Amino acid sequence: MERHGVGRPAVREALLSLERSGLIAIQNGERAKVVSPSAASLVSELGSAARYFLNQTEGIRQFQQARLFFEVGLVRHAATRATDEDLVRLRDALAANEAALDDMAAFARTDVDFHFVLAEIPRNPIFVAMHMALAEWLTEQRSSTLRRRGAVRGALKSHRAVFRAIKARDPEAAEQAMRRHLGEVETLYWKAKQDKPQG
Repeated sequence: MERHGVGRPAVREALLSLERSGLIAIQNGERAKVVSPSAASLVSELGSAARYFLNQTEGIRQFQQARLFFEVGLVRHAATRATDEDLVRLRDALAANEAALDDMAAFARTDVDFHFVLAEIPRNPIFVAMHMALAEWLTEQRSSTLRRRGAVRGALKSHRAVFRAIKARDPEAAEQAMRRHLGEVETLYWKAKQDKPQG
C-alpha cells in the first residue's frame, strides 16, 4: 500500500485477481503464496465467458463445434496410441456406463467418465482440463438430450462403437463413430429446445 500509494481495497482486489488467475493461493490468516498455474486454473478462467456464450443460440452451436473438433482428435489419438492399460480403463468406463442404463443420473455421470478416459489417454493435463470444462459448460445439453426417448440407449450404442474402433486401432472408424455420436446429441438437443414450451 505504501509503495504504490493505494488503499487496502485496491490491494485486496489485485490479490483476488491473481488468485482467480491461478498465480497465488490465499488462505485465511496466512500470507498469499505464489503457485504455479495449472491447466485446470487456466481453463477455468474462461468460465464466465463460456457461460455468456452458452446463453446465446450461436454460442451453443460454437461450443458444440468445438467439442466435436476436440473429441474427434481424442478418439483418433486413442485409436493409434492407447496402451493396453488405457483400453482396460476405457472398457471399464463403458461397462459402468452400461450398468447405469436404468438410472438417469448415474448414466449421465458414467457418460462423462467415459469421455474423461479419452481425454486422459494423451497424458496432457490441458486436454483433461478442457474435457472437465466442456463437461461442466454443456451440462444443460446433456440433461436435455438424455431425457429424450431412446437417447440413453443411443448414447450407449455410440460409446460401444467408439470403443470397438479404438480397440481395433482404426482411427477412421473411431472418428466416424464420434461424429455420429455427437451429431445425434446435437440433433436431440435442438429438438428438445424446439419442443420446450416458451415461458
